[in-house]
Amino acid sequence: MPKSPRNHLLLAVHQMPMDALDTLMALAAARGWPVRREGRLPPRVRSGEVLVAMAPVWLAMATTADSPPPRGLCLIPTAGKGAQPAVDDCGLAEVVLAWPCDASLLLEPLSRLTAPAPLALDPVSRTVTHRGRLVQLTPRECRVLQVLIAQAGQAVPRDRLEAALHVWGQEFESNTLDVHVHRLRRKLPDAGIRAVRGYGYVLIAQP
Repeated sequence: MPKSPRNHLLLAVHQMPMDALDTLMALAAARGWPVRREGRLPPRVRSGEVLVAMAPVWLAMATTADSPPPRGLCLIPTAGKGAQPAVDDCGLAEVVLAWPCDASLLLEPLSRLTAPAPLALDPVSRTVTHRGRLVQLTPRECRVLQVLIAQAGQAVPRDRLEAALHVWGQEFESNTLDVHVHRLRRKLPDAGIRAVRGYGYVLIAQP
């Protein structure tokens, strides 16, 4: 397992021009960024993914308290030279660029967005700070996250995570770990908590 894995790029291909898609795929291949394509509208963003989409797709994204806005790059198609992106119309995006643009303009924001972000966990108050956002955790969520942070970038086996959850004398269901990890992923959707099939979980974000 690599020590510093990157977050995935999610390319929302709906209404994306072929030249934009080709440019993004070439950048990802050159930099070794994992990529997933999504054709549905709105796209379904998974934990640890950075969304790249055209403006109409960003505007179609619905956000709720349970579904925080994704991080990503919004491309606004321009009719002519000199047109400026309507930043206010794409409030969900961290970066807004007019398309077409030179590939060099895409490189810096994508490098920054895909880089693992630090997590600052306070086990006393059971709060975690991630990308400037303060999140309250339950005691069990806090214990699971402590173990994942200690092994950030490496897969942690289920039995080790379950041991952190086990409290003597309390019932422990077979899916208890998965329930708490699911809640952590909802609270920290871009921290990159991912399942390792048949083994356990891995945290992409770095401490």
